Amino acid sequence: MSYAIYLRKSRADLDAEAHGEGETLARHRSVLLELAQRRTLPVGAVYEEIVSGETIAARPQMQQLLSEVESGLWEGVLVMEVERLARGDTIDQGIVAQAFKYSNTLIITPAKTYDPANEIDEEYFEFSLFMSRREYKAINRRLQAGRQASAREGKWLGGPPPYGYDPQKLPREKGYTLVPNQDADTIRAIFRLYVSEPGMGTIRLSNRLNELGYRSATGRAFNVGIVKEILQNPLYAGYITFGRRPTKKQIRSGEIAYQYPRAKDYPMYPGRHEPLITQEVWQQAQAKLAARSFHPVRHDKQLHNPFAGLLLCGKCGHKMQARPGRKGSRVLFCHHYCGMVSAQLEEVERAFAQSLALWLADYAVQARTPHPDEEARKGAALAALHQAKADLDAVGAQLARAYELVEQGIYTPEVFADRQAALLSRQAKLTQAMRKAQSEIRQYERQAAALSRLVPAVEHIAEVYRDTPTAEEKNNLLKSALHHIIYRKTRAIDHPDGSDLVLTLYPNFPDADC
Repeated sequence: MSYAIYLRKSRADLDAEAHGEGETLARHRSVLLELAQRRTLPVGAVYEEIVSGETIAARPQMQQLLSEVESGLWEGVLVMEVERLARGDTIDQGIVAQAFKYSNTLIITPAKTYDPANEIDEEYFEFSLFMSRREYKAINRRLQAGRQASAREGKWLGGPPPYGYDPQKLPREKGYTLVPNQDADTIRAIFRLYVSEPGMGTIRLSNRLNELGYRSATGRAFNVGIVKEILQNPLYAGYITFGRRPTKKQIRSGEIAYQYPRAKDYPMYPGRHEPLITQEVWQQAQAKLAARSFHPVRHDKQLHNPFAGLLLCGKCGHKMQARPGRKGSRVLFCHHYCGMVSAQLEEVERAFAQSLALWLADYAVQARTPHPDEEARKGAALAALHQAKADLDAVGAQLARAYELVEQGIYTPEVFADRQAALLSRQAKLTQAMRKAQSEIRQYERQAAALSRLVPAVEHIAEVYRDTPTAEEKNNLLKSALHHIIYRKTRAIDHPDGSDLVLTLYPNFPDADC
């Protein structure tokens, strides 16, 4: 059995690199390879965590390593300190501790080797994880206190610069401020148009900006969300805020999900940057936003649109809305007024029934007869997997031979280090190729299984949709098998050539085409 190396940067490492102390992972890799050579520990893989994450869920290399540790693949894992393995909450620390304990996998650091079968080592390991968590929280508290102190001083807190500004280092002191760039005039135009025209709302404003040729920070067209975010940002009036978008954590399906809701109350400090609008314009914009805000829909309000949340405009991509029509009917329309022609709900339901029949026939054929190209790609993935496994076995044999040669004195330590580095690099590439092939094979298998389940579900929709009594029940029925529906229409139903409504259905399983 061989050993694995796990490398991960800490906050302190990032600070040290910023002060010119060199690349951390390269330095740690050299130390741990030298340790493995000195103790004649054959290294089978090196895992380098290139992302920074508080939890195991945010660290893919740690997930892979733990999976292999649990399966007993490694005799031990070399790491600079035990804190590199887990600095998350007690749940993550418990997962790491149990994985090493029940697989009897050693944890080897330059200072100490931890044997999970040894009760004293186990307690010391768990205590080290506990202390690292406390240190992490203390560092985070100091970091947040420093950020709030910077906000009080009117400094820019970092991150992606807001639209209309560029960051600039403050002369002769720590921190940054903001300076207007070529997009500052766009920000001024947004506030001017919104405040000066009485009937101007955020929907009309986004359309007007697009008509005038303005583009957002990403180079794309403006939409309501972008316009509202700009109008509600106090930074443009000369303020620096703290905690405007706090991080909220929730558990979803056993994993931590992050949300960044807008806080109702947060501190604002005078900034050192040049404001793009006056205080008077800012107050007028906020008053107008408050006056035009919509009340949330009551939870007990009856749903009238069976395509709610599913039907997307084929021109701008936004969800189609429903409004009352003539004689109790419903009209589906794009509320972003992008030029897409509206349609009566009855017309949409007729088009949906036709599209569903065509879609179902096409997928039923695919379920019975797999496409030759997909079969060929799956065969190629299987061949690549077998070849990668064979090459990995060969590299493993070469690594073992290299250890024998250095022990016999045929390889000098320098030659051995070069040879080992080359083989480990080759091994890492082969391992990546093997995982890619495995992922492709699993994807084909999942699609085939999903398709076999999907066809009966769609057949059920076709059979019972018309007789389903309420719009809410129809909506739930559609969402059971469809991910979304693209709506396209350029001619009204009374056009001389008739309506040209087309619906494109997208199934509710991964990487499927319409």
